[in-house]
Amino acid sequence: MQKLAYTLLIGVYLGLAAYWMTEWVVWPLAAVTLMIGFAALVFSRSSQYLDITANKVLLHLNRKFSECEESAELILLPSRSLTTLQQLQKTRIQPQLDTLLSTDLGSHLPRYSCKSALLLSALAVLIFTLIEVLPLDLLRKVETANTPLINKAPKQSKLIRLETKSMTVTPPSYTGLAAWQTTDLNLELIAGSIVTWQLQLIGIDNVNQQNDVSIMLPDKQSISLIEKTANHYQARATLNQSGVYYIAVNNIMLGDIHTLAVTADTKPTIRFIAPTETITKLAKNAIPKVQATISVEDDYGIGRVEILASISSGSGEAVKFRDQTFLFDSESMIEDKAHFFKSWDLVELGMQPGDELYFSIKAWDNRQPTAQQSRSASKIIRWLEDEQQGVLSDGVLMDFMPEYFKSQRQIIIETKELIADKNTLSVAQFDRTSRDLGAAQSFLKQKYGQFLGDEFDSGTLHSMEAGPEIEHDDHDEHANEASQTQQASAHEHDNAEQAPEGADKSGYSQIIEQFGHAHGEADDGNFIKKGIPSPKLLMKRAIANMWQAELHLQLSEPELALPFETQALAFLNRAKQADRIYVKRLGFEPPPVSEKRRYQGDLSDIISYQRDEKTSADNGPTKAMAILANMLTNHSKQLNGLPLTGEQKNTLEHVKAYFSAQLTANPKDITFIATLEKIQQADSFTLENCQDCINLLTEKLWQTLPSPIAAPSTRQTSYSPQNTVLQKYQAFLQQHEKTYKKESQP
Repeated sequence: MQKLAYTLLIGVYLGLAAYWMTEWVVWPLAAVTLMIGFAALVFSRSSQYLDITANKVLLHLNRKFSECEESAELILLPSRSLTTLQQLQKTRIQPQLDTLLSTDLGSHLPRYSCKSALLLSALAVLIFTLIEVLPLDLLRKVETANTPLINKAPKQSKLIRLETKSMTVTPPSYTGLAAWQTTDLNLELIAGSIVTWQLQLIGIDNVNQQNDVSIMLPDKQSISLIEKTANHYQARATLNQSGVYYIAVNNIMLGDIHTLAVTADTKPTIRFIAPTETITKLAKNAIPKVQATISVEDDYGIGRVEILASISSGSGEAVKFRDQTFLFDSESMIEDKAHFFKSWDLVELGMQPGDELYFSIKAWDNRQPTAQQSRSASKIIRWLEDEQQGVLSDGVLMDFMPEYFKSQRQIIIETKELIADKNTLSVAQFDRTSRDLGAAQSFLKQKYGQFLGDEFDSGTLHSMEAGPEIEHDDHDEHANEASQTQQASAHEHDNAEQAPEGADKSGYSQIIEQFGHAHGEADDGNFIKKGIPSPKLLMKRAIANMWQAELHLQLSEPELALPFETQALAFLNRAKQADRIYVKRLGFEPPPVSEKRRYQGDLSDIISYQRDEKTSADNGPTKAMAILANMLTNHSKQLNGLPLTGEQKNTLEHVKAYFSAQLTANPKDITFIATLEKIQQADSFTLENCQDCINLLTEKLWQTLPSPIAAPSTRQTSYSPQNTVLQKYQAFLQQHEKTYKKESQP
């Protein structure tokens, strides 16, 4: 009855709500009837109702009345199935149980009051009847008379409606883009664009005669909407920052939160097409002319481009520098990219053999009012003073090794540039550049090889590759063939008799003695410690990778050479770190403690055998994003409809601050900031007008979070060091050891 009464109360409230919305009396009656019928059906089929049986009623009587002697359930069993003792007990309690059942047991059964539910139902019906019967004017007079000092502002978001909207976006004039219109309040535009809002508000006259309509931009900037005609408002602003905004009427938000995704103008990008190398060398007798080709790109056009050059002449302390600014000779558009050309005549520049020309490129875009500037890396043109050639022992001309070595990192950078420019270069230029990089890799390999004792004399290598030189005379070859065969047989016979047991029969030692250099036995210095390679071993591995990189570069395969170059650089860096080895200083070494003095320390100052240290908690945005992502993923159903707590609000602020800091690099992240703003405005994680916003925000959070780092943990032991029993046992052992030592002393 109690459950049915409360069901009636719920049904009455649902029925009144249905009548209030539809003003149709059939819906409340149907709601009450269906609720009571459904509740009766559910309660009659519920496990609690079906669990009430005669056997359990008799068990309740056993607990309540002592005269039943815990045997009331025997009356339900047939006498044939009872034992003799059970039949005697049944005959004994039968009269007492009949007397008990004949009396009123209502006072001994549990009672549940249903008066409160019935009174609340009657009160709801009475209030509803009074509201419907009394005139509306009378209610207004009573309200005015009773509450003269209360003036609640109506919810303008429901009274006012945004009927039409039109936004005109005018990009900056230097971009050359035309203005465009849209009806979407979420805007994506270029920095410096002028946005004009034209809005029509319906129902605003019913609020106040004078209303303050404004647009709240990021960083709490406010722009007033000016009423042009009746209910038609207009505003204009120049936007340079991404963020969220909303329309407000009398400082109360109207509608939803909207986004502004502002894309900043990027700086010009400068790329050298020729020369590709950092240093370009010209021989003394070569034609002193160099052609420079540069590609410059910008998103909205290039303002101007110029060359900053510096000419150095002389050497040592007498070196002089002369700075000049040049313009390009010509420019053209190739594949929608601006290419600039400059032909350097070193004689016209007043240069002589031995001088050097340093130049870099500066480019400005046409952004207004302040143009953006970019500057390229410097290139060097070196006019050699002496011929850099020598004659080997075999008479072949060979260039000496240059004084300038490209670092391994520079070789990697130029290899990547070569791979990127593969489609723009001709086959001959690509092959020549790749072979030049291979030569640079070979020079660097030889330089590092000198530290390991390798010998890179070109004549020696050439002779070893050609093989041993065997002198013979064609005229005497057949005449001496028989004698040579006879001498060889005798020589083999003598060796077979006189060769010691440990002699090298493979001929390896003889070849090394004839064509190689005996440096003695190599010491085993591959590892400093167990598992830690020495710098020498790491350098050997780096040189081995340089061999492979040089091979692929000489074959015009820079894509295959790049992994070996990267691996060589990694080994070189490891060799630098491995060389920094701590060498223990020789100092005072105290004598070892004798056995008699061991375990004699004073432990009275040790308060605890265990020390706990707390790691500093990460309170940055990463922790906030992890908390919010876990909250939205695992507890989304529990959070629906609940107001935000103080901790949740702080978490939202941290996450919003992180996305705001990333807006310059990722303007489209403004969508997630808008979602966070909507959650804060609604004071709940339930958003009515945005079903997928929470899901998209959750996916973005999981994508942004870095890989988790395992937290430090203590070693798992089967006992606790703070156990008092263990401490007492340890003290007992120490005392026992002291006693044993005293007794053992003579």
